[in-house]
Amino acid sequence: MGEASGQDSQADEAAAQEAERDAVLVERLREGDTKALDQLFRRHRNAAYGIAFRLVGSRDDALDVVQESFIHVMRGIQAFRGQSSFRTWLYRIVTHAALDYRRWRSHRQAESLDALGALEPAAAGPSQQTPEEEAAERDLRKAIDEALANISEKNRAALVLYALEGMSYKDVADVLDISIGTVMSRIFNARQRLRELLASEIG
Repeated sequence: MGEASGQDSQADEAAAQEAERDAVLVERLREGDTKALDQLFRRHRNAAYGIAFRLVGSRDDALDVVQESFIHVMRGIQAFRGQSSFRTWLYRIVTHAALDYRRWRSHRQAESLDALGALEPAAAGPSQQTPEEEAAERDLRKAIDEALANISEKNRAALVLYALEGMSYKDVADVLDISIGTVMSRIFNARQRLRELLASEIG
């Protein structure tokens, strides 16, 4: 018990140190130091890309979303009042930018949803499956993709941040600017919707 408590304390301390480093860079950026933006980008680009990729489902589109998000950071840094951490503010920008991008692109068909990690990638090497098993797997993947595509954007965003990015309910609430109760409700509804859609497709 004491060991777990100590690990939590160390994690909290590390998070506080990271937030403090961000705060220093934010202040430098406010003063016109563009190198500070480069450092913030290097510190957060992987996480920002991960969120964008899982929400838009395309590598190139995710890169566009991240680029637009950091442009937004540069333009809006003077308005950032520090009421939340820079990390939370950035994730909020990325999430909204990704959802806006999806809406703008909603007329396109056959959108890939592999980024959500619905299925594990096949093992390397020759397939040991029969043609019937391979056909069944293709049908299952298609059913999962279609089910994920039919989850509302709000519920999907909450599920991505919580289940795939490993964020806490509180962090998800801060990013989406909603209550923790609403976060829990959206995640629950997303999972329920997935089960219902998959049951109707597969069953």
